[in-house]
Amino acid sequence: MNNFDKALNQFSKMASTSRLLRQWWSASDSKLLAQSESRLLDSLVKHTHVRKKFNIGGLNILEFNKAPTAAADIKINQPAHPTIILTHGFGSGLGFFYRNINDLLQSEKVSRVICIDWLGMGGSDRPPCWESPVRSLFHSSSSTLSNGFSLCNSRFTPSRAIDFFLDPMEQVLQHDNSNEDGLYFHPNEKICLVGHSLGGYLAARFAMRNNNKSNGSGAINISKLILASPVGFQPPPPPGQRLPFSNLPPAMRLLDALWSANFTPQQIIRLMGDKRGKRMVERALRGRIPHLSPSDVELLGEYFYHITVAPPSGEYAMNSLLEPAVASEGGAGVYARESLGGGIMTEMLSQNGESSIQSVKVLFGDRDWMSFNQSAAVKEMKEIQSKMGIDANVHVLSGAGHHLYLDNADAFVRHVLD
Repeated sequence: MNNFDKALNQFSKMASTSRLLRQWWSASDSKLLAQSESRLLDSLVKHTHVRKKFNIGGLNILEFNKAPTAAADIKINQPAHPTIILTHGFGSGLGFFYRNINDLLQSEKVSRVICIDWLGMGGSDRPPCWESPVRSLFHSSSSTLSNGFSLCNSRFTPSRAIDFFLDPMEQVLQHDNSNEDGLYFHPNEKICLVGHSLGGYLAARFAMRNNNKSNGSGAINISKLILASPVGFQPPPPPGQRLPFSNLPPAMRLLDALWSANFTPQQIIRLMGDKRGKRMVERALRGRIPHLSPSDVELLGEYFYHITVAPPSGEYAMNSLLEPAVASEGGAGVYARESLGGGIMTEMLSQNGESSIQSVKVLFGDRDWMSFNQSAAVKEMKEIQSKMGIDANVHVLSGAGHHLYLDNADAFVRHVLD
């Protein structure tokens, strides 16, 4: 065995020991995560689900039906109603849509509901950090370490970070998975793609890459796109319109330093361990979504804890895709490094020929911290309507914050179905 093989073997042993210590400290692993997901959905969703299995992609995908639908049936007969695909936001998981699945299926306007965890989040595979969308701590051209440095040393550009999430989703949704355990989409089956928060941004990017009617066999037919409280429409303020670092209050300087170092909220929970971590997660749920019942908090809290302390991976997208900034006028916000606004979404949707998309909706809550994106979203929807003739609108849900699919579940479901 040469020196390189010895070093690699030693590193593998250290990584294995680190994983076992983390599992002991957090009292969590992939089996417990899957069990907590099943308990949440079995208890609060009356329709049964089937976990889809793939040899590609590494995604955790659940399909909900009123009755099991064989892939062979869909292949022969086009479903009478659209399929809804739900994708979650940063640090979340498909289980957070538990309040919406029953109402969607009971409407008689939906053939099935498919929930997907993004790669590196929820119950999906968690690639190790050197394969995850990490942005270097020192990435400025003026830095003395101009080559960049981070603990994982990936230095993902925003485009590479987007590919990290979209490539496996494209592999799964556009692959012929017509075996008994996989997914299958009829060539003429209409798809409604829904994304929340960061998932809304990624869903928009997915639709911008996969909306051409002439994409050929295997391409899914996205007919409706719904972005729920999405990040990314408001372009980042240019350097001349930002408060300089020296003028930021101490709390914002600390946030900027932690963001640059890619220190994520999940890492705090991991450091707290089992009991304190679970208490912190439940406290966060009660604070963000105060109307949840005690039983919902217990089930959702257990699930949220396990997806939070799972091995870090997709969460590193935080500073690859997004950046915080304090504008001289308008205050603080979190912006996409590659914006959807300013005509970008319109251009991308229209550049590949005739689009399959017939409708785009952007939803915000009336007390939504992401609503600083609203004016830019309205401009973009008007441009889409004008240039593409697509029904594109922005709607505000009453009594709802950022988690509008839970805060006003009835209105959210109505907008998905309309």
